[in-house]
Amino acid sequence: MGDVIFETKGLSKAFFGKKVVSNVDFQLREGEICALLGENGAGKSTFKNMIVGLLEPTEGTIIFDGKAVGDTKKEDFPIAAVHQELSLFLNLSVAENICIEDMPGKHTVVDWKKCREKALKYMRIMNINLDPDAIVGTLGPGEQQLVEIAKALSHEPRVLILDEPTASLTAPERNHLFEVMNTLKKQNIGMIFITHFLDEVFQVCDRVVVLRNSEKVCDDDVKNMNKRQVEELMIGRSVNEGIFDLGSIQNETALKVIGLESEYFTNIHIEVKKGEILGIAGLIGAGRTELLESIFGIRKCTGEIEVLGQRYTHWTTQKLIRQGVVMIPEDRKNCGIFPKRDLKENITAAQMKEFVDRKVPCFGFKNERKNAEKVIAQYRVKCPGVDAYIHELSGGNQQKVIVGRWLSREPKICMFDDPTRGVDVGSRAEIGGFIVDLAKKGAAVLLVSSDLNELVQLSHRIVIMRRGRLVGEVQKDEFDVRKILSISSSQENEGEGEAVS
Repeated sequence: MGDVIFETKGLSKAFFGKKVVSNVDFQLREGEICALLGENGAGKSTFKNMIVGLLEPTEGTIIFDGKAVGDTKKEDFPIAAVHQELSLFLNLSVAENICIEDMPGKHTVVDWKKCREKALKYMRIMNINLDPDAIVGTLGPGEQQLVEIAKALSHEPRVLILDEPTASLTAPERNHLFEVMNTLKKQNIGMIFITHFLDEVFQVCDRVVVLRNSEKVCDDDVKNMNKRQVEELMIGRSVNEGIFDLGSIQNETALKVIGLESEYFTNIHIEVKKGEILGIAGLIGAGRTELLESIFGIRKCTGEIEVLGQRYTHWTTQKLIRQGVVMIPEDRKNCGIFPKRDLKENITAAQMKEFVDRKVPCFGFKNERKNAEKVIAQYRVKCPGVDAYIHELSGGNQQKVIVGRWLSREPKICMFDDPTRGVDVGSRAEIGGFIVDLAKKGAAVLLVSSDLNELVQLSHRIVIMRRGRLVGEVQKDEFDVRKILSISSSQENEGEGEAVS
């Protein structure tokens, strides 16, 4: 690794008098990949946003090549960031998105040939084989992520920040990204890599910096650390993640899915008993999310479902909720939270009739606050209070609000779609505990997760989807991550679907 190209000295940021980043000294060298780790709410995003100029530091200095930001033009500090929330125009082409901030041409006329050539240049660096004329909205999440990184590279940065870049990637796409990162490393680009997947840190990073409660608590080479040490530094205590007593399964069936079909899946048969956690494995595009959404009445499909003995050929989400069925969605931002509403409204959204007396307009909301305070305490949500806006919370605490919103209804059947996506190790263990406790109370649980280790830890049984079909089932005593991944990704024996109970 080369010279220090970027550093911060005493960097701090306070909101309403409370420090969310406190006195952080940080250095990044040429050709270095540094992992920036911490629980949700530790200060990682605020630190990143100060570096890229989205927030003004309260105290401290940001330095590039020995020059403090503010002493010269921002253009002299070539830094680019790939944020957790992508900034792509879904109705524009790949080439247009990559070149959007510096379209080649003269005056107001775009040179489309040079635009395509420029896009291809940065895609070649990443070894991406995409049509530059393809509309980004037609691409999968993993391909969109790679386009976002190519767009960042078009700025010719010397420092590249990658914020949760692997959250939407399949295993092959993730490995491809790591190859790209190693290529950029050889070109002396320094990278800050923010992730919640600690295995990735030891696979691709040179150094680890850990933030906890707004302060830096660790700065060391990866070779000097192990996963357990990093986990304990992040949350400030020992971690028992993965050690769950799942309890026993009852004999009574809670949910049957009978011959469900749609454009996303074919001939799905599933049976889940009370107290059972059924894991659903599969790669991105296998149809897992679409299956849960169809069972919950969000998507159209044909077939039948049986809920607590009641059979339906036509059903609605409202009808299922009244029967005690709930779902925690994968897309927290667009499908889970009401970002412009406070916590008590977000929590009460699923139980308005129970907690709001509408006899007199604008009155009768007394129980709403009590319920919200109870849920926040029970699900250990870190927040200033029930009147805080949910978009001000970290991703992990937003997720706990959504989980608390639905589990406080004491559901009989609960479907979780990647509930720990983008969540830190501490919150991940807490959410896992909530799922297990729910099943022990007799609820049937369907759990989709892109983390196979999580599925193995939390499931009584795992079924595997591939290209819209159920292609396998693994019992608890046969759980093996490699075997599940192999079945998920195999191109053989596609079959016609199979009944799973």
